[in-house]
Amino acid sequence: MEKTVVIYKTKYGATKRYADWIGEELDCPVISADDFNKKDFELYDNIVYGGGVHAGGLKGFDLIKKNIRRLEGKKIVAFAVGLNLMDKEARMQLREINFDKPAVKTMTCYYCPGAFNPDNVTGIDKMIIGMMVSMIESKPYTDITENDKKLLDAVKNGADMVERKFIEPIVAEFK
Repeated sequence: MEKTVVIYKTKYGATKRYADWIGEELDCPVISADDFNKKDFELYDNIVYGGGVHAGGLKGFDLIKKNIRRLEGKKIVAFAVGLNLMDKEARMQLREINFDKPAVKTMTCYYCPGAFNPDNVTGIDKMIIGMMVSMIESKPYTDITENDKKLLDAVKNGADMVERKFIEPIVAEFK
C-alpha cells in the first residue's frame, strides 16, 4: 500500500481542520510543516500539502518547492485555504504567485474556503487586512463586486466557511 502524508501550515487553524479531516479519511499521518523533516519525504509516495493563503502566498509552500527534486516520482497535491478563494481572479493570482516554477506549474491545487476572526488578527496581518478593506472601499460603488462585498463582510464581522465537503475531491485523488 502506498504511504501518504498530509503536511500543513496554518496560522489561525482553518488549514489544520482540513488537514485533520483529510488524514482521517486517508488514514495517514498529519504533520505540521514546522515539525516535518524534509528527509522524511522518502518515507511517503503521496504528499498532500495544505497552506493558508496570506497576501497571495501559500504559507509554507517553499517546503515543497525547495525539495522538488526529492519529490520526483511522488504524487503531490496541494490545497489552499483562504477567505477569497472562491473568486476566480484570486485563484489565478494564487497560481501565478505560488506555482511559478516549471516543476510545480502543473501541480493540482484545490481551494478550500477558510475562517476569519477579526479579534485574532494583529500586527502585519491587521495592516494588510486594513489595506485590502481600504482598496475595496475606495472603488467606485458600481465597481464593487458581490465577491468584494462578501469579503468585506467576512473581515469586518468574521466568518467560518470551513466545511468537510471541500476535502472530497482531495481525498478522491488518493482512493
